[in-house]
Amino acid sequence: MHRLATALLALTLTPGLSIASEGEDQAKSFANIYASLCMRNLSDLEALREKLKSLPKLPPDKAAHFLAGNPGDAWPVPNKHGTFVLALPSGKHLCAVHGRKADTEAARKLFAGLVSNAPSPLVARQVRNDQTQTTASGQTKTLAYEWSAPNASRKMLFTLTTAASESAPLQVLASAAIISP
Repeated sequence: MHRLATALLALTLTPGLSIASEGEDQAKSFANIYASLCMRNLSDLEALREKLKSLPKLPPDKAAHFLAGNPGDAWPVPNKHGTFVLALPSGKHLCAVHGRKADTEAARKLFAGLVSNAPSPLVARQVRNDQTQTTASGQTKTLAYEWSAPNASRKMLFTLTTAASESAPLQVLASAAIISP
């Protein structure tokens, strides 16, 4: 057993050799950005916007794509595994992270790990798990979970849409929102 652990450690320390694929590393970066920016700050997105105000934003014409035509702001989030984009539409309780490339299955597993179990007293409930064929991105998969307290009028909705096609404009898009049913 000790030899196996030593061999695995040696492999992970070998320069240029990685057990995780580039796509898996991109998925991990994407999940970390989503958890640390959107999930952690969902209850006060204006405070997050305030923290980000000194960082360079995307110009309005480029931000519009990530904001789906809504007013708001978008920031590039560079990372050693790629550049991701954080979008905060104005006047909405919504935060989204966009990723051009990532291993979509790894992203789905990481996302489910983040949102499938809510902290007490909240309860997590899967509300969507489906596939759609699109012209621009090929087959997309959407997974969503809702967190709520018993008898609460507001809920938190966490959604991930993935597109495995290499030609998809985005392969991963996750959002966190506070909704009132």
